[in-house]
Amino acid sequence: MGSSSGLVAVVNVSTGIHVKGGNCKVGGAVLCVAGDASGGLFWAGTDKGMITSILCDNVGRLSKGKRLVLSQDSPITCLSWRSWISREARDPTLLVNIAANAVCILKVLDKDGTVQLKRKFNINHKSGKYLVRSTFCPIMSFREGACVVTGSEDSCVYFLDIQSKEQRNAVNKLQGHACPVLGVSFNYDESLLATSDHQGLLILWSREKH
Repeated sequence: MGSSSGLVAVVNVSTGIHVKGGNCKVGGAVLCVAGDASGGLFWAGTDKGMITSILCDNVGRLSKGKRLVLSQDSPITCLSWRSWISREARDPTLLVNIAANAVCILKVLDKDGTVQLKRKFNINHKSGKYLVRSTFCPIMSFREGACVVTGSEDSCVYFLDIQSKEQRNAVNKLQGHACPVLGVSFNYDESLLATSDHQGLLILWSREKH
């Protein structure tokens, strides 16, 4: 878990007690945390625009790895990890929302969590007070392309094909909210998508049947 003081800590969820040695300081308020499938590698995003990788040993002790600043003083509002996203992109990947009008795709390069910017999409997200989030589409398959879904400050929900070579950002757009869309979440088979906004409205979208 992360804190506004910049501390990332491992907590025993059964007892609520912090693990000995299971904390580290990353600087800035921690707004989001994502981890890989092993539980041994995490990334923390801060309000300073910095992503820090964090290594966790088998008893829960933490140590800092690598850092990347995507945009100075632009808050990182969401991080998501996937082991691979399509047949064309089988590298571990981080999906990042940043309050600099951008959704970024980062490639994970090594076991220390070093990341490299692979692609950047423009969306309406400038204010750090809106914790806009995104998500990978849950079905990993060998279909062509790979999509992510993100909220935005312009009250729309965008589907982005992160493998497409076309200049056009969005392959689809959902309209129904009247204020910034903050949360997006699929069910397991992508037949339902839930979106939530700054005013507390939740919309459940169902996929059109062909």
